[in-house]
Amino acid sequence: MTSRLKFPLLPIPRRWEMHPHFDPAHSLTNRFEMATLAYCDRFRMYDSETQRARLAKIEISRLAALMYTKGSDELLQVGSDFTLWAFAFDDEYCDEGPLSKDPAGFNRKACEILRGIDSPEDPPCNGDKYAMGIRDIRQRLDRFAKPQQAARFTEMIRWYVTSEMMKLTDPSPTLSDYFVTRLYAGGGMAFPALVHIVADVDLHQNEWEDRRGRALMEITALLAILDAEMYAYPKEVARSSNDHNILMLFLRDYRCSFEEAVERYMQMRWRMISLFERVLQDVLKDASPAMTEFVNGLALYHVGTIPWSIGNNRYGSISGLVTNEAVEDGGVTYECPPESFESIGIQSCDWWWTLDPARREVAHRRRA
Repeated sequence: MTSRLKFPLLPIPRRWEMHPHFDPAHSLTNRFEMATLAYCDRFRMYDSETQRARLAKIEISRLAALMYTKGSDELLQVGSDFTLWAFAFDDEYCDEGPLSKDPAGFNRKACEILRGIDSPEDPPCNGDKYAMGIRDIRQRLDRFAKPQQAARFTEMIRWYVTSEMMKLTDPSPTLSDYFVTRLYAGGGMAFPALVHIVADVDLHQNEWEDRRGRALMEITALLAILDAEMYAYPKEVARSSNDHNILMLFLRDYRCSFEEAVERYMQMRWRMISLFERVLQDVLKDASPAMTEFVNGLALYHVGTIPWSIGNNRYGSISGLVTNEAVEDGGVTYECPPESFESIGIQSCDWWWTLDPARREVAHRRRA
């Protein structure tokens, strides 16, 4: 790839915030970043010094502070360390290393990781570094979070690891299957689950199970993932062993130009954002204070990932060491398109639109 790719401005409906204890003037040397890199080194979550250098350049704690804008320092540190864990695990085991082409070998490691998060009292028998690292995170959640919150995060890690197992057996999925796998793989749902954990929101189980809240979690999880994937396209073409990238799949299925694939994604993205905003307002009509804090946190979670994804070494660079060697520095706009009422036409996500209050209003008028 001889020239840098240029992407359009990303429309967003609100401004991002940042955790008040994070020092953005020292994003690579602040205390959260230093603790996260120490966590990385303690378990040696890299397979080479090049990978270690990549992890040290991507401002992991800044991303955590943008995703998790409230909460104790101890739980923000958990969020930062888990972000490092997810990036390192994805690179070394899931997408680029030898295990990304060895389903049997990956599955053996995956079972250790699942045991590490599920039963932290039992040290992983073979001492796998990612199993030990996720066990450490679970132990800190048991110390600083509520038992129900730790259990919810554990559930999402189970889905995360299981989806990575699925991904290895289906490297070139259908769009509908891709959306399901991508929802969990890469920590898709684990990251927004941490929104209420880091902020210590005492969310009742009935509220956690609310289908509108679940739809909001899924939408915001996928928006954060897919926005990053757009910028990651050059890196993933060069370094990944699978086709799990939204632009790759659009290019494959629609046989369109790169510019047309980007435009397809931009239209899909705005339909998802429009639905998110309508369902969010519907939930807020009768939400408890805890549910209000959680869903508003989800809204900030997605927009918080954007300033980090745009222009970051992890996504704008094939090597991971140079800023924007493959992608021109993008940006955002608060001038948003007209509200969209169309679904994205993906079978596995169609259920979100059954919760659309706009559809409910139309049905009510027809009955009247």
